[in-house]
Amino acid sequence: MPFEAAYPPEWKTPGENGTMVLDTGVTYQQTWQAVEALHGEGLVKNIGFCNIGTQAIRQVLNYATVKPAVLQVEMHPYLCQAKLLRFAKESGLQVMAFSNLAGASYVEIGMATAAESLTSLSAITTIATAHSKSPAQVLLRWAVQRGTVAIPKSSKMERVIENIAVFDFALTDEEMAVINALDKHLRYNDPGVFAEGAFGTFCPIYE
Repeated sequence: MPFEAAYPPEWKTPGENGTMVLDTGVTYQQTWQAVEALHGEGLVKNIGFCNIGTQAIRQVLNYATVKPAVLQVEMHPYLCQAKLLRFAKESGLQVMAFSNLAGASYVEIGMATAAESLTSLSAITTIATAHSKSPAQVLLRWAVQRGTVAIPKSSKMERVIENIAVFDFALTDEEMAVINALDKHLRYNDPGVFAEGAFGTFCPIYE
């Protein structure tokens, strides 16, 4: 299924020709301050941000009166983002990593092929066999061992249980190095690639 077909027309934000409309009249600072107001009213306990890089984080830290608690970003062995992770840690931010299995969750919406799934990669399956764990558990353990919060999803209870069982083993430094070396700087969740086809609007956010 092509990606744009995964989103029915009624999901699109109304605009000219039914395309998504980007509100460019609001700055990130205004947005952050609005979220801080919600925090001040006691409507939210902690606040944070997602899908931004080091420069944007620096700017928020300069004007924030409520320190961000978490940074949520795509992060997996094909997109390690080591510098961003280090900067977030040194800034006291907890990193929440999504798309932990790389392309696996994007296959059904046409944004990746089955061959891009890390769970079938020999480097991962070899490590999994050595620990009597599944490849998915190795990938989640890698995420946890880097100090990130992993948020895998599954609709199958047995997989949910499997995903939790990653705290009874540890990867060696050599195994971590092998997985780190898989980095391709490959981003799957990139609106600069898919937004135009899916929503009719060119929307690069990382360039």
